[in-house]
Amino acid sequence: MGAKQSKRSPAPAPPSSIHRPPTDLVSEHSVATSSPRITVDGRVYHNIENSSYFFPRDEQEQDRLNSQHFAIKALFGTNLLPSAEQAMPSDAKVLDVGCGPGSWVMEMAVDYPNAHFTGIDISDIFPTTIRPDNVSFELVNVLDGLPFDDNSFDLVHMRFLFTAIRTDEWTRVLNEIYRVLKPGGILQWGELDLTEATQSPFIERFASAFHSIMQERQQDPWIAYKLESTLNQHQFEIVEQTKKKIQYGRNQDAIAQEMLWVWSTTLQSLRPLVIAKLCPEDPTQYESLVQRYLQDCTDCNWFMQVWFITGRKL
Repeated sequence: MGAKQSKRSPAPAPPSSIHRPPTDLVSEHSVATSSPRITVDGRVYHNIENSSYFFPRDEQEQDRLNSQHFAIKALFGTNLLPSAEQAMPSDAKVLDVGCGPGSWVMEMAVDYPNAHFTGIDISDIFPTTIRPDNVSFELVNVLDGLPFDDNSFDLVHMRFLFTAIRTDEWTRVLNEIYRVLKPGGILQWGELDLTEATQSPFIERFASAFHSIMQERQQDPWIAYKLESTLNQHQFEIVEQTKKKIQYGRNQDAIAQEMLWVWSTTLQSLRPLVIAKLCPEDPTQYESLVQRYLQDCTDCNWFMQVWFITGRKL
């Protein structure tokens, strides 16, 4: 499915509900464009003027995003909430906003061979040559508007864009999604809640740093709590809401183990930004701070929550 070979030590065996789509259902295509980039401390980042997204776009980041996708799918047991699946016709046209390396799109295309899936992202880290015939990827910044006609899609999927969209940009994004959805079409939207209530000062320090990084970019760290009210404000009818907890601890399951690795690589992706918050005078402390933080995540039974909601265009 275009995932890069991991350079880390093997993760725990994933739950049986996690599977990769068969490679015999893909063919060759091409995407001719590329997105601007910049290298900082050996990591490659986006270099797009109006974007507030602060994660890298290199192979390590693709590995992180792919692992995150399969862990989230295993957590919920599906790529689609029941309400979205029930509303989706067999020949649906589906849009994934912020598709990243295309993990969700590629799996869905195999599961729904009569539907067509379009993935868009500000970065061309999606598969550019090998993919199913019912998949296309486009280099698109949703903040510039969606290059699709009104009433084009039966389903729009959007996940974990809280580190890419400023608070005052959500209206622009949701208005565009509403425009391209067909009447009765469904938006499935998921966001992450980084719960910070804990007895660990290390967890609280890192949470505070992460929230500060987002707020400096005018992003909302708590958008996950506001999915229902935000969709209501943008004319969507709420169909379904759900949340799942990722519980860390000494007896954590395989999903939590994988997500803890995802979170550890997140801290490496954000290394320059977090160092500026936690140890600017001595960056060499960072690795030991991270290890103590990750240990406390397990010892203090820290948890994350993942929220999903579906809304219907009236």
